[in-house]
Order: sequence, then C-alpha cells, then structure tokens
Amino acid sequence: MKISVIDSLVILIYFIAIIGLGLWISRRQAKGGREFFLAGGEMKWPFIGASLFATNISSQQFVGQAGLAFAVGIIAGGFQLVGATCFLLLSAFFIRTYMGLRLATSPEFFEKRFSGRCRAIVSIINLMIIILGNIAAALYAGALVLTHLLGWDEMKNAEFLYWLAIFLIGIAAGTYTLSGGLKAVIYCDFVQMTVLVLGGAMLLYFGISELGGIQAVFSGNHDADGNSMWSLFRPWNHEFGWLPMLTGGMILGVHGHCTDQDYIQRALSAGSLYHAKMGALFAGVLKTLALLVIAAPGVVAAQLFMGQEVIARDNAYVSLLTEVMPVGLLGLCLAGLLAAIMSSVDSGLCACGSLLTYDFFAKIKKGATDKELLKDGRIIMLVLLIVCMLIAPFIRNFKGLFDYLLAVWAFLAPGVFVTVLFGLFYKRSTEKAAFWTLFIGIVLGLFSFCLLSLPALSGLKSQLPLLLQNKLNLSPWVTIICALNMYLMSRYGYRSPEDDERAQIVSTIDPSLAMTTEESRKYRKFTIGLSCCIVFMLLFFSPIVFR
Repeated sequence: MKISVIDSLVILIYFIAIIGLGLWISRRQAKGGREFFLAGGEMKWPFIGASLFATNISSQQFVGQAGLAFAVGIIAGGFQLVGATCFLLLSAFFIRTYMGLRLATSPEFFEKRFSGRCRAIVSIINLMIIILGNIAAALYAGALVLTHLLGWDEMKNAEFLYWLAIFLIGIAAGTYTLSGGLKAVIYCDFVQMTVLVLGGAMLLYFGISELGGIQAVFSGNHDADGNSMWSLFRPWNHEFGWLPMLTGGMILGVHGHCTDQDYIQRALSAGSLYHAKMGALFAGVLKTLALLVIAAPGVVAAQLFMGQEVIARDNAYVSLLTEVMPVGLLGLCLAGLLAAIMSSVDSGLCACGSLLTYDFFAKIKKGATDKELLKDGRIIMLVLLIVCMLIAPFIRNFKGLFDYLLAVWAFLAPGVFVTVLFGLFYKRSTEKAAFWTLFIGIVLGLFSFCLLSLPALSGLKSQLPLLLQNKLNLSPWVTIICALNMYLMSRYGYRSPEDDERAQIVSTIDPSLAMTTEESRKYRKFTIGLSCCIVFMLLFFSPIVFR
C-alpha cells in the first residue's frame, strides 16, 4: 500500500458517511418519476451549482485533465475557463427556454421544436456521451486510483483486482442513486464538491511548498517549444492553442454544458428561474477555481517529478498526493478524489435513467403511471451500471484518459450543437433540416473519431493536413458542414405549417418565469463577478506573468 492505515480509515469513513447521507436523504421514497429524476422541482441555487460543478469536475478532470497538465502545462485547464464561459451562456440564453417548455429531459426540447425522431437521435447521442464519456470513464479512473494506492497494480492478480475495484466503486455510487434519485445525488454532490475543492487547494499549497515556494513556481519549467508550463496561451497550431480552444473547445463546451442531460437535469430541478440561473453562474465560479485545484497541481507534479519517466501521466495527481500530503490530510484529499469519481457515476446514472425512461419507455408504455415509470427507471439504471462496469477497462487502450474523452466528445457534439442553436435563434429552421443535420453529424463524427483514433486508419490520417490531425480542429469542420446543411435546407427546402407552429412554441415563454427586480439585480451582479473572474484568470496565467 502507498498510503497509511490512518489515511485508509479516513477514506473508509468518508465512503460510509456519503453512502449513509444518500440513504438518509432517500428515507422518504419518491412517489413518482418526476420527483425521483427532477427532485420535485424544489432545489435552491447553491445546491444546483455545486451539483453542476461536481458532475463536471470528476475523475475525468482529476485524473485525465491533471494528467494532461502534467504533460503539456496549465493550458489543459483552459477547458475549465471554457466551461465557466459556457455556464454563463447556459444561464443567459438557454435555461429560460428549457424551463418555459416544462421539459423533463433536455432532448425533449428537440421534440417540441422539431419532432420526435429528432428527440430520439439526440437522446441516443446523450446516452453515448454519458455512458462512454462519463460513467465508464469515471469507473476506469476510480479503479486506476484505487489499484495504484492499494498496490494492487503490482500484484500477480492485478487484472482481477482492477475489475474488483471497478465493481466496488460502481456499487458504492449506485446504492444511494438507485434509492433516492436526483435529490440524493444533488445533496451528496454538495458535500463532495466541498471536499474535493478543499482537497485540491491543500494539494496545491503543499505541492508549491515542496517545490520551494511561490518563487520556484514562477521560475518553473517550459515545454519543448519554450512556452511556460504556467501559461494558458499557445500558438494557433498547437494541439491546445488559442484557435482549437476557441473553435473545437467552445463547440464541446456549449454542447456539453448547455444541452447534455446530466447538466440540464440539475437546472430543471430548480424551484424557480432565478435559482436555475444562479445555480449555473455559481457552477461557473467554481469552474474558474478548478483551474487552481486540478490543472495547477498537474503542473506542480511535472516540476516536482521532472525527469522521472516512471510517473504515468494519468497517475500524476495521485502521485503528487502521496508524495507531499501529510498523513490524515492525504486520506481527506483522496476521499475528495473518490468523491469526484462517485459524483460522475451517480450523476450519469440518474441522467441516463431519466433519458431512457421519458424519451423511450414512456412512449412505448403510453398508459404507464408515474410510479410505474419510476420502477422501470430504477431497473434501467441498474442495467446501465453493469454495462458501464464492463466497458470501463477498455479505456486503457487509449494513451490517456483525457485524449479518450476529447475524442468521444469532439465528434458527437457538432450535430447537436448546430441544431440547438438554430432551433433557438433561427425561426426558419425546419424539422427536415434538423433531422438530416443530426444524421450527418453522427456519420461524420463517427468517421472522424475512427480516422483519428483507430491504428488501422493511421495511414489515411497521416495524409491529412497537420492542422486537421487535431481533433479540436477537425471537429469545427464537421460543425461547419452541419451548419451549412441546416441553413440551406431550412432556407430553401420545404417548410410545413407545423414548422411555423413549433417555432412559435419556443419563442413564447411563460410570463410566470420572470424574476423579481431584486432577483434580476443579484443575477446581474453575479454575472459581472463571474465574467471578471474569467478575465482575471486569463490575464494572470498569460505570458504577461509567466514568460
């Protein structure tokens, strides 16, 4: 084992406490599907924001993004600022429409704006992203952490122990999720958000101290091109340069933060428009802090372990923890890391359960009561959990967790991204154009994923211009093709009377959703504050400070 008995006890106590909290919240069983999947529509903004953050900041970030920062610098954390900006956009342009339409799931928007077949396609895309990019990735990362800490990865039966770790994490997170639904998930996420932020902050402090203080950080190492590892800015032709971050990065961000069910589900659980909007802004503020508690420790690890080839990048965060954290606090930080992992699993399960229940089973069993849908939803969630446990180990075939996640997200996002923007802001958009845009997006996205990810197509990949061999630069081209198709078919194709009716439904918002004067004032102040936080981070982690 790489941790002490005391740290192991802290982790065990945390696990028992968080599962106990979830079960205690679940003591009053939900009476129906909407109460189970949308928390009865009574959540307040601090809990919504914390849950949005905990859902987003998970093992993908603590293992994958910190590992990427270990390899390329704090630019890996640029995705956190993109995410914070997208939460700002969610609050300003999307939430009011979603709540005004009284949605049960985010893909339901596509049915009310376009048609049922568009909703089905978006639901399938959402399910693929959540299953492959959230739940399975979280189980993979959790098993990686546990086996590394317990020394299981060096034993003769390491493969069996790896599978065992996956099942232990899945069972732990599934227990309270299947019992209490979204309400239990949100309250547990609030606790887990607190633990993981505090843990990340302590790790950054002790890591900097181990390096020799803040002065050692400012004179830190540089990458092969001479750029400071602490600068967020890279040339346009860099894998994570300013061009791919503004194009492919923003497409990923808007799709993920503004249309994915696991995020929208939390906004829809709000007791009012004010709490939904403020929750999104609060999540954005927490995302700016994530630059410090996730990406920055990865750069510290790169400086501390410089030249030590034995450190695998997906183990960078955990290796730094075990190197610099005092006994007891190490256990708390590791509990925070495991909290993030469990948060991804519980959130993904709840989101997938609601998608399959309302977008598919409710249509098949048209006469089903809310209680029957709840029963079906729990069964679906259990089956999904088992499937994700079986998928998770195969993620090891990719060179890094975040590379895998970017590949999944980048090529499933364009079609949905284009369709939702046209549906909201272009009244002439038609159902036929939306359907074919989604179809083209899936076909081009899967082809692009295979082209850049499968070794069998490496020869064809090498013939592409160097710029297009970057997934974040290839994804915008898929988006441009989807946007052209959407515009041309809507502008010059057949337009039915139903298309006009659906456009009016989206533009007609329930007046009861309006915020009070006092709520609007607070919301504006919070919006300005989040915008200033984003700008400050961009200026501080720039060549102005780090050369």
